Amino acid sequence: MAKEIKHAAADKRMTLDEVSAFVADAYSAGATGSEEVAAAVTFGGKLRHVAVNVTPQTAATET
Repeated sequence: MAKEIKHAAADKRMTLDEVSAFVADAYSAGATGSEEVAAAVTFGGKLRHVAVNVTPQTAATET
């Protein structure tokens, strides 16, 4: 079963620290780095939230 890791901006736009926390959470959940990331952006191109699905099969291929 896939696990969705999702982070949203604390304010109107995500900061680099928020993106970094998202990446760390995804890797701790078993992401390998090859998963596709989904994101919502503002009209100005700023990140609002990001998400990734981590599956057990994806995590198992890392070992």
